[in-house]
Amino acid sequence: MKNVGLSTLEKCLIFLFVAMTGTCIGIVVVYFVDIGNTLTDPTEGCGGPRDLLGESGTFTSWNYPSSYDNGQSCTWDITVDPNKVIQLWFEEFALEDTQLCTADFITLRDNLGIIGKFCGYTKPNPIVSLTNHLTLYFDTNDRKTDQGFKAHFKAVTREQAGEIAGAGGFLQGDQGSLMTPGFPEKNYQNGVLYQWKITVPEGERVRLTFTSFDLVPEVCGDSVQVFDSSLLAALGQTDGSKAPMESIGNTMVVRFKSDNTLTSKGFSAIYTKSSLPPPTTTTQPTTTPVTTNTPFFFPTGSGGSIIVQGRKGVLQSEGFPNSYPAYSNISWKISVPKGFLVKLQITEMAIPGEPGICKEDKLVIADDYSILGTHCGYHLPPVVISSSDKISVAFQSDSRLTDRGFSARWEAVYAEDIAEIQGCGFTSKAESGVIKSLNWPMNYMTNTECMWNIAVPLGKKISLFFTHFDLQDKGVLPTKCFDYVMLYDINGLTSALLQKHGPFCGTTLPSTIQTKGNRLIIRFHTDLYTESKGFRAYWTTNSSLPAPTEPPVPPNPWDNITVDWPRPCGQPAIHPAVTSRIVNGEEATPHSWPWQVSMQVWPSSEQKPKFSHICGGTLIHKNWVLTVAHCFGRYADELHRWRMCLGKHNLTTQSPVNSALEWSDIYLHEGFNYPTVLSFEFDIALVRLSHEVTPSEAISFALLCTGWGDENGDSLNAKPSEALNQVALPVVPYNTCKRVDYWSFMVKPSMICCGYNFPDELQSVCQGDSGGPLVCQDTPDSPWEVHGITSFVPIGCIMNKKPSVFTRTSAYLPWITNVIRRNIYKEHTSGCGGLKELSGTGGTVSSMGYPGSYSNNARCLWNIQVPEGKLVHLHFHNFSLEDTESETCEYDQVNAADRNGHLGTFCSHTRPNDVVSDGNKLYLNFISNDKVVDTGFSATWRAIDPSEAACGGIFNSTVGEFSSPNWPNDYPAQTVCTWRINAPRKQISIVFTHFELQAVDMLEQCVDYVDILVGQNMTAMVAIRFFSNGANQQKGFRGYWTIDGSDPPTLPPPPPNPWDNITISECRHKADLDFTPLCK
Repeated sequence: MKNVGLSTLEKCLIFLFVAMTGTCIGIVVVYFVDIGNTLTDPTEGCGGPRDLLGESGTFTSWNYPSSYDNGQSCTWDITVDPNKVIQLWFEEFALEDTQLCTADFITLRDNLGIIGKFCGYTKPNPIVSLTNHLTLYFDTNDRKTDQGFKAHFKAVTREQAGEIAGAGGFLQGDQGSLMTPGFPEKNYQNGVLYQWKITVPEGERVRLTFTSFDLVPEVCGDSVQVFDSSLLAALGQTDGSKAPMESIGNTMVVRFKSDNTLTSKGFSAIYTKSSLPPPTTTTQPTTTPVTTNTPFFFPTGSGGSIIVQGRKGVLQSEGFPNSYPAYSNISWKISVPKGFLVKLQITEMAIPGEPGICKEDKLVIADDYSILGTHCGYHLPPVVISSSDKISVAFQSDSRLTDRGFSARWEAVYAEDIAEIQGCGFTSKAESGVIKSLNWPMNYMTNTECMWNIAVPLGKKISLFFTHFDLQDKGVLPTKCFDYVMLYDINGLTSALLQKHGPFCGTTLPSTIQTKGNRLIIRFHTDLYTESKGFRAYWTTNSSLPAPTEPPVPPNPWDNITVDWPRPCGQPAIHPAVTSRIVNGEEATPHSWPWQVSMQVWPSSEQKPKFSHICGGTLIHKNWVLTVAHCFGRYADELHRWRMCLGKHNLTTQSPVNSALEWSDIYLHEGFNYPTVLSFEFDIALVRLSHEVTPSEAISFALLCTGWGDENGDSLNAKPSEALNQVALPVVPYNTCKRVDYWSFMVKPSMICCGYNFPDELQSVCQGDSGGPLVCQDTPDSPWEVHGITSFVPIGCIMNKKPSVFTRTSAYLPWITNVIRRNIYKEHTSGCGGLKELSGTGGTVSSMGYPGSYSNNARCLWNIQVPEGKLVHLHFHNFSLEDTESETCEYDQVNAADRNGHLGTFCSHTRPNDVVSDGNKLYLNFISNDKVVDTGFSATWRAIDPSEAACGGIFNSTVGEFSSPNWPNDYPAQTVCTWRINAPRKQISIVFTHFELQAVDMLEQCVDYVDILVGQNMTAMVAIRFFSNGANQQKGFRGYWTIDGSDPPTLPPPPPNPWDNITISECRHKADLDFTPLCK
């Protein structure tokens, strides 16, 4: 039996705890009342299982109708006549409500397992068992309680089961059918439990085939479970997409449960005994009937075409997940109800072949207007959506290699859900609008399918204008578009395809498209390899009108901040000498490239700090280094593992001019996605140093490619260069470098290729050079300018027609400037608008957008400083944050602090009391999460004299008194007081004469408390801080300080109470026998 711990009647524990820092008085009173092993009333079921027998009965939660106790675990076993079943219903039901019933809940169980789990305030629907026994468990946690429940049970005949529950019951015979009530005309109800027990003759098995199945997705809580009741074992939970299910014995139980949210049509099914042939069934949700054997699951044989109608299902190659046979040639034609589109998602795929080619085995997906994809390989293709209510899937294999094949899910979806499903595209009935590729004007993603479905009123035509177009170029072998846009001109009345346009790829702007019909489908397909900028277009039904415009991108608050670029730059004090051709290079003159830095990392394999060179970088600002993003494949979030070495020439020696700096942040370009995307575009990063750099002869700023890389070009036997090398690299034209025999699609316009001039002259950067600069001079007297950053090279570093590739810095100047400006802004602004550093004698602060809503994920900070000798007084005028019932403020919150630490955390809608700092500085912090927002807050701050503080203050005397506000009455809620005591000696005695604060909470943490803080190095300073929360105020405390512990001050008596002089009548008796009372 579960140990449920001590009940409130068995044990009583009283704690009175008074704790102080410095001087401590503690009283602990523990009182136990032990009642031995007396059990609770057995009729309550909370002290052990309670057997409930008979034809009917009633039982309730503990203490009902009063609130049940926390920490209980109760059990009731209900048993009725073996020839009957149990009807269970609740008259009252009120339990702590949680979404997944994880706090207080009732669990109902029969011999097959858990029937249901219930909580909250909605009474469960009447339940009818399939046997004569039910067990009900009631569990409560140690938090909130409620009224509980009152339940009744009754023995009923099996014939009554379906009528009472609304559906279900006992089915017998060779064959039959079952369905949810009202199917298919009516949706099933919320919160129902329907159970069917199917029995076929002895020696037979039950075969169950779903003829139609339309439930809310299983994540929403509606489900069908199938059990072999002979073995008391589950055959599985189904979504109607499996082959016929067969029992082991001659009985089967089908259990349907729905939650309290959405509903749908339901299901219908046919059962037969196993010796009969499989039934020919007809699917009939809302579509034209079509004959199939198993309408939702198709482990089909080789050959033929299968026609499917319904709402959702699964397709699989024959034998999946085992290998499919050779010479397969199979197809499915799927139709969903009118008004829906078909979503198809490949969930598993292992088909030998080269993606994009697929010459042998292939999976082909098409709709009424075009092929939507031809797939092979092992990389899952994106989700596709049909243009109509039909889609077809064909799979074929040859006689060579085979593999596991594929598995796919399909379902009917609304056209309005295109954007949510695919992450791009949309459906629109507007007569004008704008279309943009995903992430525009940034690069689109690889392996993407997008569809735009535009329909205008009948009789109108659509004109489509492309304003920008930049896709992957057409291939050479084969000559086809890999990323492309296709357009389909459709008659909206007949759904007939009138004309196709495309495919369009490359950078040539497509001409204007004028439709013949009133519907236009636009499809955008990208392959696995290359990203480009994408496209922008707009449509209109009236070409004479101006092109639709989009609102301008709102300016950033940091856009106009001036970056103080160092001057001079690009002019080394020691001039470089470049006389020869890193690989095939020469050692540089020491410190002739003073902007070159060595980025060094402490790998996790080393227990103690041991740094080694990993990449190069360029010093471009007093606290900024430019490098490449791919250097941060590891440790990007572990700044302590990095350091930046400046002024180095030889990595193995130390020099007085060397400088090693720590980092404060790393900024990677948002578009860099390698290795997720096989592209080095956007390979650029900025590192902010923790301290400013002081320039010298050996360290300067940049305005030949240098680096500490491998210098022999053998990646398998790399020879690290100890000294800084240099190499003069000729530039390879972009049109040459992008040729198929060079770097092909890997090279982008934002890159520079260098290092190949003649076949017998190869020069290159190599491993370790990544991030180093490519610098150039216009004339011999001009400064050196950073034109590139070392990005990637071929394996082995030197290879014919594979020059070194650099990130072109001029392409990223706006990004570089924006990162630095944004960092300056965040360093000096609050995050809610306005300055972070506030000084003076008064001012205001507020959440962003006040009195409108603040933003999600806000992080705002204000540092407020008033003149020396003053305190900061903060007053909130309005305060409304995300609502929470918790006192811990786990959602949106405002925090206040001073030099002593925490002054309060504020949330919800209660306006905080005034806050006064200890000292002339106050720190205010506002945080919001990513959920609910509100109007926020506004507050004013001002400088006050310590004597103006409502409580606490600054004291310089050798003796004095302090007490909580309102003493000896209860102190107020949400109060912070600080007494700062400065005395001429190094020892100050703090003595409490009275102490009565709120007790600890359930986590045994103080909620109202006193902190005592002493000065550093035992200086003669003590700060006493009192903090109270928003509930359960007590009398408080009183005490004094003195520098002479043997000479306590004479404290004034407590103030008189107004009732102290009231006379209470005194009664006494005479000694005579009449006992007449005399009162005075």
